[in-house]
Amino acid sequence: MIIDHIDELELSREAEAKYGNELISLAYLSEGLWFLYHNLRRIEEKVVDVLGNDVQCSFIGSPPGFEWIPQGLVACSFHWYAVSACNYVRLVGWLACRESQTEVDKVDKYVKRVLGPVKTWRNKVGAHFAQTTRHNEDNDATRFASVMFPVGFDDDAFYAQPFTLVLGRADKKSTSRNDMRWSLTHTHRALAARYWPDVSLT
Repeated sequence: MIIDHIDELELSREAEAKYGNELISLAYLSEGLWFLYHNLRRIEEKVVDVLGNDVQCSFIGSPPGFEWIPQGLVACSFHWYAVSACNYVRLVGWLACRESQTEVDKVDKYVKRVLGPVKTWRNKVGAHFAQTTRHNEDNDATRFASVMFPVGFDDDAFYAQPFTLVLGRADKKSTSRNDMRWSLTHTHRALAARYWPDVSLT
């Protein structure tokens, strides 16, 4: 059974029988990820249709003519997708490490390589706000930005972390992390090529 078509990660028949619960978890997570992708894709296509194919536009919130966008659901879709995608990719990495009997720390490297900014955004916004965790590596701007509205539209898709925040207080200045920008639909297309190449994106 191929669990990653790009890295060519496979499970033996014995592993398939052994990890039945894990494979069921991958199945329901993938169903949820596809659900979120299709719903957001419909909204993005409508935005592009309203703008016209030759128009490039960026906005945060609902400018005139776009009040119909369910901004709360769009933002929550990113929260749900980031958490589910990280769980999916981590479980694939864990299964691959179990099958090849390699070190578990390779799972973290695999998740970071496959998801990059999605994983970082999930850690700072999607799973818990940096504002509420107070990790030493987070500066004031990163904490403050974590609880600001997290999604904006750019060109053809919605993106999480649509801006970089610079925060100045007296003689102290900080800039929010700029390595958390990602598109749900663009990310899903990349994951589809890796995990579900036989499933149509449409």
